[in-house]
Amino acid sequence: MSLDNKIERLNKRYRGLARVTSAINDLYIYGIYESNFPNLMEILNTAKDAVKDEIKDTKSEIESMAGYEIAPLRATDPLLEHDE
Repeated sequence: MSLDNKIERLNKRYRGLARVTSAINDLYIYGIYESNFPNLMEILNTAKDAVKDEIKDTKSEIESMAGYEIAPLRATDPLLEHDE
């Protein structure tokens, strides 16, 4: 499998996973609320968290295969950036 085909396959996976999280977030449009279906929403929210983890992994895999250098996360708190 060529690199371009693998990146395209990962892009499709990324888009599909994003659609899943979007669909779960939009359930209120159809009258499906946490108060109406507490057990269902608990399961769906757990699934959404798992899908978000897969999205993050897929995104980092796409970036590494495309040759992007993934920079480490920097602290955004100015107090933590203080050098003594």
